[in-house]
Amino acid sequence: MAVQEEEHTRADVLRNRAALLDAAADVLAVDPEASLSEVATRAGLGRATLYRHFESRDALRAAIRAEALVRASSALAGAGLPDCDTREGIRRAAAVLVPLGVRFRILLTEGSDTDPDFLAARNEALEPLWGVLARGVENGELSRSANIAWLGLVLAGMLMTAVRAAGIDLIDPAEAGDLVADAFVSGFGSS
Repeated sequence: MAVQEEEHTRADVLRNRAALLDAAADVLAVDPEASLSEVATRAGLGRATLYRHFESRDALRAAIRAEALVRASSALAGAGLPDCDTREGIRRAAAVLVPLGVRFRILLTEGSDTDPDFLAARNEALEPLWGVLARGVENGELSRSANIAWLGLVLAGMLMTAVRAAGIDLIDPAEAGDLVADAFVSGFGSS
């Protein structure tokens, strides 16, 4: 009986943490200065539960960043990027990353893109996408004179712009893959 209770407790802890992260992503995307009480309320939990999981707003934001990177890495791993050409690889990557970016758009407003640790972790999570770019340069689908690091920065900027546009209903996240891939390959494809 004690083992079942422990498993049930562990499941509750994981479920509560996930609910808090989801609620925080929702609440803080709308109002980055929202109180942690608002986050707990949205999650259907008490403030004490929130503080048992996250000792501060900074700890909660760090957990959101980590969760976003885990989901991005997992989404890219399942997107079949090694099995397609450059345009299709970029399309598949954007198709999975833009909806995640909309989900975690608080990261665009909090300055994560200036944090060297976050950028290093982001680059690691996006490694399959950087591989698509390198393959595209090698096989001539992208300009052979293009610097891969530059291409990566431009593509990351396009993805962030697509997230922002989707977040204000300027584009449909479901169309972001084609929009980003077409614009990127049109701009950097070999002539």
